[in-house]
Amino acid sequence: MKNYSEYFNKKSRMIRSPEIEGGNQGRLAPLQPEHLQHRLTELLQVQNDYFPCFDWAFPPPLLSKRKPPSDAPTLFAQPSVTPGRYSVYLHSPFCKTLCSFCYYAVIPGRGVQHADTYVDYLVREMVLYRDSLSGQVCESVYFGGGTPTFLDDDLLVRVFTGLRDNFTIEPGAEITIEAAPGTLPRAKTALLRDLGVTRLSYGIQTLDEALLAGMNRHYSVPEAIRELEDAVQIIGNVNIDTMYGFDGEPEEALTSTLTAFHAIGIPSVSIYALDKQRNQAKDVQLPPKDLQYEHKIQQFARAETLLHKMGYRQVLQNVFVDPQRGSYRHQLRRWDNLPLVALGMNSQGYAPRRPYQNMISMKSYFEAIDAGRLPVATMDELDPAMELCRELTSKLRFTFVSRSELMYKYGVDVSRVFADLISALNGLGYIANDGDVMRMTPQAAYYNNVIPMLFAPDAFKELLLGLPEEYLQGFPVPYVMTQLGFAQSCPISFPASVPGERRALGRRQHGQRHRSMNGAAVQNQRATVNQRQANRRRADRYRPWLAGTQLTATPGAS
Repeated sequence: MKNYSEYFNKKSRMIRSPEIEGGNQGRLAPLQPEHLQHRLTELLQVQNDYFPCFDWAFPPPLLSKRKPPSDAPTLFAQPSVTPGRYSVYLHSPFCKTLCSFCYYAVIPGRGVQHADTYVDYLVREMVLYRDSLSGQVCESVYFGGGTPTFLDDDLLVRVFTGLRDNFTIEPGAEITIEAAPGTLPRAKTALLRDLGVTRLSYGIQTLDEALLAGMNRHYSVPEAIRELEDAVQIIGNVNIDTMYGFDGEPEEALTSTLTAFHAIGIPSVSIYALDKQRNQAKDVQLPPKDLQYEHKIQQFARAETLLHKMGYRQVLQNVFVDPQRGSYRHQLRRWDNLPLVALGMNSQGYAPRRPYQNMISMKSYFEAIDAGRLPVATMDELDPAMELCRELTSKLRFTFVSRSELMYKYGVDVSRVFADLISALNGLGYIANDGDVMRMTPQAAYYNNVIPMLFAPDAFKELLLGLPEEYLQGFPVPYVMTQLGFAQSCPISFPASVPGERRALGRRQHGQRHRSMNGAAVQNQRATVNQRQANRRRADRYRPWLAGTQLTATPGAS
């Protein structure tokens, strides 16, 4: 048997894509609404691969691969459902050490000697996108890695100068940089603030030094605490990444770490489970099981309860924010199908209907830019139905679904398209409906990697039937998707024009009306439009995940 992706729904873990055979139309079982709830009960008796899965992705990294274009205008040629706006992700691969749990494209230790050249190419890559994004505004920037704060101060200045020179970054944009213990002296934190950084994400994992020793993390906990205290004082909007599920971990380790961070005044917390499966052999025939799966769900539930008692609210499944002091707009807006410009080796972006990923090796990345080409290695091509379902499934997986919002953006009533599936999942207690909002319930935690995938288009599920039989039988997500059969109650039918074109037409018509108005009318309408946009961006600042949580806007959000 061939070796396939160990995890169907995780881009970061792809080994190779199995070949898809065609001619699968008509092979899915027909929809039987009266039996759907019973069928789901049978099929969901399968263990997910990981909890909580933070790099879950729809569509899965198997299908629709296309040769990527070499220039930004062609890459971004499709209409956007959020016209005129985009965000930026930059990747710095350099780190002091390679953590035992890390699977990202990083260059540890002395590799930082290449940082000066790398930053030059990073800025040159920005130039390749500049003209095609002219007239649009960048609403958030995320500088990840690696450890961007491992870069020297002058390199950081060059990166942020390049961003300002090549992109129109709106006032009040959320600008995040990742940091790690031992790379953030007080003077560097102040420099980052002066460069426009409004949010800092600090990867500390745990305050238990015995656990740190097994992760190849070599830092002083007191030094890390001092860096965090300075960051809270200087930048304010600080997130910490914590981790649990270590061998020999004391039962109270995670909650003790969270309590300590709360005492420091940290306004945002991200929680990740250690995935030891990453280090298992890559030639296994079936996906390795996590023996601590149920225990991790219980650990997460205890942490979730504690954080809510301390005043934090969930903005993503594993991200908790004090809504008065913290934010995470960049990731929330990603699920709105907001275009995301990817900069740096191995970074992942999203052009309208085209998820893409940059080249993974520095050599290939440099060569493409030297040739004047975008350093894009792979690209998926989504049709309008897959674009809609990318937003639907991702929001159901990580936050919540507003059906009226999807109707406005795509002209599709998803509660009608998936009426029988929603009814069956609601009957099982896995989905809750609160007016316009649909979300997964805490009862769905055991199946939260599978359930959102069921909202894929039926045509996509038919394509999955072209996967090798042993693959479908061995991997939980494609198995449930294909064995369930048809799940749509009616076809996904779009209006005559796609959303981006419809909204672009609306802007042109608005411009014609605008020119015919008198001065007072123009000012009144402009004020109304500005207020609507401000309200929308404040709502983006905080989206609750749990049922019953009141929607809260952060004061001062732009």
